[in-house]
Amino acid sequence: MAEPRVPDPDLQQLLDHTARVHELLQGWRLLIATSHRAYGNLLALQLQQANPQAPLLPQRLLAVCDSLEGLSHHLPDAAGDVLLFTEPVLRDGLVLPWLREWRQRPQRPRLLLAMALPLQPSLVSTAWRAGVDALLCRDDYGRGELVRALEVVTKGGRYRGPAFDSLLQRQPAADALTRRELEVLPLLVEGFTNRQIAERLQIAEVTARDHVQRILQKLQVSDRTAAAALAVRLGLAV
Repeated sequence: MAEPRVPDPDLQQLLDHTARVHELLQGWRLLIATSHRAYGNLLALQLQQANPQAPLLPQRLLAVCDSLEGLSHHLPDAAGDVLLFTEPVLRDGLVLPWLREWRQRPQRPRLLLAMALPLQPSLVSTAWRAGVDALLCRDDYGRGELVRALEVVTKGGRYRGPAFDSLLQRQPAADALTRRELEVLPLLVEGFTNRQIAERLQIAEVTARDHVQRILQKLQVSDRTAAAALAVRLGLAV
């Protein structure tokens, strides 16, 4: 006689978290933007299969896209009931420079930004100051990070996980990268000189030099090569 199977507590916790996520998604339209398109499509498929009750998720899932262009195309003007779930970088550029603009819309989406370890202090500070509604650590999804974020955002609050909370308490707000610095960073990664950066962004060369110097200071690196290497490691080079 076979012994009865003992429930896996980790699996049961995952199932409980998944059920709670679906419950919290009721009433929201969902827009997923990820550079890992296959992962996004798989996530959408899993959500559809696990949520057959009305309102059907396929009707509430606006799109799964992997670029800023696609995100801008699918994000409606009236987005008060939209949860925008994205990452710091998509296929065609950084998301961070656009966060403030999206948040300033009259009927704005709720912005959930997922980051992976290791966390970079200045980029975390930049995202939080830009007004994201939730900062999530992908490594903590299995420990209920997404559930906690949705519970807070659904009630109109802002959420940041424990890893972000402790980091932001240590990191001065002034160390956040500005929108212009976020535009300079990918050019620095590509090996542009100060003059080339100035020509691309149509600014003075001395201004480009100052932006680069501030990026080095905020990323806490000594030279352009180290800044570029850090940007690549964080997934900020596209």
